[in-house]
Amino acid sequence: EETLTDLIVEAMVIALDAAIISGDGDGKALGITKDPRVPATQIVELNSADFLEWTQWKKKVFAKMPLGYKAKAAFYMASGTFEGYIDGMVDSTGQPIGRVNYGIADGPQERFGGKEVVLVEDDIIAPYDDAQEGDVVAIYADLSNYAFNSNMILTMFRYLDHDTNQYVNKAILIADGKLLDPNGVVIVKKGGAAV
Repeated sequence: EETLTDLIVEAMVIALDAAIISGDGDGKALGITKDPRVPATQIVELNSADFLEWTQWKKKVFAKMPLGYKAKAAFYMASGTFEGYIDGMVDSTGQPIGRVNYGIADGPQERFGGKEVVLVEDDIIAPYDDAQEGDVVAIYADLSNYAFNSNMILTMFRYLDHDTNQYVNKAILIADGKLLDPNGVVIVKKGGAAV
């Protein structure tokens, strides 16, 4: 039973992550990347050359976040995107941007432009290398602007499947959610090849 509880918690966390990022709002939460209220000017594409340039990130991503939302904003991206492109990026004077070497006593602290980077699984936000043109590869947002509504009562059902003669354990959590304020989000998509 202890193992079952751990598995249910893990499955719920995975389902909530997916719903908060990309839920379509039909019987589930409306995800950040699917919310039509995010201002079009805050949905940006970075082509392959821009993605590697600090000045392009500053101009096309950081500058798009309205000032009132910047204080608590963080980046959400796949590990492959951070490890392969952000970590090790330098500015025009050769200074590191990610600065992951600071605070390594307690493990790496992923940061980009002074902002925390939260790494997510590849099936939540695709890594840059695996993403198709137009796919979301990073989100810059303050998730305290996302409202999650649930009675937080996890209901468990157990029944015998007579076709397979096996017990089925089913856990259900009724939940909904959406951005309270879509103006504090910048969505970064993979652009086409640099010309």
